[in-house]
Amino acid sequence: MHDLIRIDYDRDTPTVSGRELHAALEVNTDYPHWFSRMCEYGFTAEKDYQLVGQKCPTNNPKNPTTQRADHALSIPMAKELCMLQRNEQGKRFRQYFISVEEAWNSPDKIMERALQIAHRRALDAERRIFALGEENEALEIALNTSLRYYTVAKYNKTYNQGWSLTQCQAIGKRLTAYCRARAIEVRACETNDERFGTVNSYPLTAWESFLEEAV
Repeated sequence: MHDLIRIDYDRDTPTVSGRELHAALEVNTDYPHWFSRMCEYGFTAEKDYQLVGQKCPTNNPKNPTTQRADHALSIPMAKELCMLQRNEQGKRFRQYFISVEEAWNSPDKIMERALQIAHRRALDAERRIFALGEENEALEIALNTSLRYYTVAKYNKTYNQGWSLTQCQAIGKRLTAYCRARAIEVRACETNDERFGTVNSYPLTAWESFLEEAV
């Protein structure tokens, strides 16, 4: 019974090639007419079978293969087609498909598929988390670029303002009040100078608007 005909396990459920089954059952009618006639028994596309392409050799050296229509049949449909043939080959293949179904629905196979599904879902979740992390990192970089934070001393040095220590302290108090009044985030910044310890750091946009109003 093993490997009586090739079973395809690449889809959600096992399938068999319509053309291969047609040949194995030794049907005299050509495949397109035979399959069309079999579909009159009520089989439904996408549920019982799917249209697929099958490569076949040609005698043309320039085009050694060509595509012809084939169908991926569900195992229940394949069983019924075998029964409709009413011959020994049909009985033999029907029994084979029954054994395929039994193996597919065995507890071990069901558990194996469940583990595979869980593994795929875990990989998908990991990819989504990774993608989200990259997106957040890109956003953080963009925000850090557009909202760079400067302490008074750093701004004074970076932009060559020439403020004295007294002026820096006064500007810091005014800028802190300015930001709080407008709900602008002020960050705490540790310094290496024991005289100051923790000082405030202000976004560049706040600096620009504050200095414009102060002028």
